[in-house]
Amino acid sequence: MATMICIISGLFWALFDLSRKLSLNHVSPKSILIYFNIIQSVIFFIWVIYENFSINFLPYLFPGITLIILGVFSAIFFLKAIRDSELSLTIPLLSFTPFFSTIFSYIILDEKLTLTQYIGITSIIVGTLTLYSKNLQPTSILMSIKTIRNNLSARLMFIVAIAWSITPVLDKICLKHSSINMHGLVQSIGMIFFLVILSKNQIIKFKEIKKKTIALVTLTVIIGTIATILQFYAILLNYVPIMEAVKRSIGQFCAILFGNIFFKEKITSQRILGIILLSFGVLFIF
Repeated sequence: MATMICIISGLFWALFDLSRKLSLNHVSPKSILIYFNIIQSVIFFIWVIYENFSINFLPYLFPGITLIILGVFSAIFFLKAIRDSELSLTIPLLSFTPFFSTIFSYIILDEKLTLTQYIGITSIIVGTLTLYSKNLQPTSILMSIKTIRNNLSARLMFIVAIAWSITPVLDKICLKHSSINMHGLVQSIGMIFFLVILSKNQIIKFKEIKKKTIALVTLTVIIGTIATILQFYAILLNYVPIMEAVKRSIGQFCAILFGNIFFKEKITSQRILGIILLSFGVLFIF
């Protein structure tokens, strides 16, 4: 059951990545984030009304506020990265999150993996570097690090990978002091407040968006909310690095597939090998 929730969560996050990129053709990153958090806060508010909730504010406060700040800036960077670059070349960088999550979860949560699971995470990282290589030569795979460094969208996504690797760790801490519905409500309201302070003009611009675009963004919000809720449950039932590894591997596979179907991005031999390595990494983890 725990594994299945991880897999379903990963699929919804992959769909969320696709719908966000499609939405960015019509609205700005901050507009999407404001709308997303408004709708999400309504959903969590209804959940709080109709089901029991709990929160212990004092121990929740520091990790909760840190999550809000990380969430806002990392989400803006993420949306800018996928807007300005190929989906199949930006999303794979999030494969580094299991590596960083392993470090953070070990230090903060004392979550220790087996040797086989560490090998799996290493395979996922190598697979990611392969996706960025110009050919299948080992030197080219290593040189892909330079490619990442010289690409602005790639650099932004790498920063996002670090931020999102600690996010589920902080989520797990928060969920020790709060129910899922209250945690989701506090986070979404906090992000709305922060986003409005950063950019009031984005709310005005959003009123001018066409109805078809509103429908697309609404679908994006619904998919994202489901993905978020499933991830909260996945975090509670699994070690953070395992959840991240499964989620990101599914995301990378779908990024290659969706990139080809919706944006005509090429599927190269390097990308195929990279996906194979990612898949082996997931198998090792389980």
